Amino acid sequence: MDDWSKKLLEQHGAVAIALKEMERSNRLAHTVADSVFKASLAAEYQRSVLLSTELEQAARMNAMTRYDSVYSDENRIDRFSTVSDILRAEKAKQLHLAMYSSAAIDEARSIAGLAQTYTLHPFLDPFRTPVESFAGKLLHLQTLDTIKPPAYLDAFMQASTVSDIFVESIRVDRQLQEATRQFSLEAVPTFGSLNDYRLFLDASGLRLPHWPHVRLLTIGEKRRRFRAKLNNNAELVHVKKAKTLVQRYELTLREILVDVMEGKYGEYWAEERLPLCDCKDLLGKWQKRGGEILTHADYAHYKRIMSCPEHFEAVFEAGFDDPMALAELIERAGELRAALLHYHPFAPEDLRDLRLIWRTIETGLLALTADYDIESWN
Repeated sequence: MDDWSKKLLEQHGAVAIALKEMERSNRLAHTVADSVFKASLAAEYQRSVLLSTELEQAARMNAMTRYDSVYSDENRIDRFSTVSDILRAEKAKQLHLAMYSSAAIDEARSIAGLAQTYTLHPFLDPFRTPVESFAGKLLHLQTLDTIKPPAYLDAFMQASTVSDIFVESIRVDRQLQEATRQFSLEAVPTFGSLNDYRLFLDASGLRLPHWPHVRLLTIGEKRRRFRAKLNNNAELVHVKKAKTLVQRYELTLREILVDVMEGKYGEYWAEERLPLCDCKDLLGKWQKRGGEILTHADYAHYKRIMSCPEHFEAVFEAGFDDPMALAELIERAGELRAALLHYHPFAPEDLRDLRLIWRTIETGLLALTADYDIESWN
């Protein structure tokens, strides 16, 4: 044992004598009631245990050569270099233990001893939390029964070790990053509630500066939030106009298609002509459900009927020059209608395009309608 270690042990012995005298003259007569004070006592207790560990490591001259550059005994012991620091840490340790019964302390120490047999990653193992410090952390749990299953105890040991590495680290370096990475690779046991996770991590030393507060919503609050969502999804003005436009033009298109096809091919045009323009499915729906034939049609059917070579030459060429251009107009009108009625994005520019397309189709349809009415027979 070198001179430095002997000197430090002598100081520690003097401190222990001083503490005994303090305990004789001033017995602890009060308990900690404030949670903030509890937290500060726990922190000082951990500092005390860490100091004891450092003294033991200095005495044994344990080999941690690859970490000596950053985590050397000299660097770490600087945090407790004065006698006042040691006295304060030792006093906090006594106050912390006084909050628990002897049976609880003994049980925590027993569990802590068992945890020492658990295997840690080779990188974490040199920083393993010692028995006394680990027992002190266990006492922060509401009940020790939750930590007894091997999976939970193993996870608590790993979390505690990482917490100690954070305490000892003075900068973010490769060792700290590797330690946190190894810890993040391990699975965290399942707990019953979010608060149980918080207690687990807080007790291990991995405290969060903030934690979400959960509040049960009333049925009234849920209803008001639902109504707010409904108001936020109210139909925009340009969407309303587009829907009205589509309804009027599509229904008008159906009427004109029926009139011109019936005028050219007769009353039974649907049964005769639909199979020839690849609209057998439309014919089947109509025969099965009844009603008006084009109430079962979609824009693909309009396109096939109007751009079919025979139909175009016999009927629709009067209003349109090119069957391919006509098919593209109908197809684009169908795409905008689908976006509109299926509540896909529909911008004001889409309303503009929709109007232009239907006005173009309207121009061709006008040529298909009658040029005169018979007012009377004389």
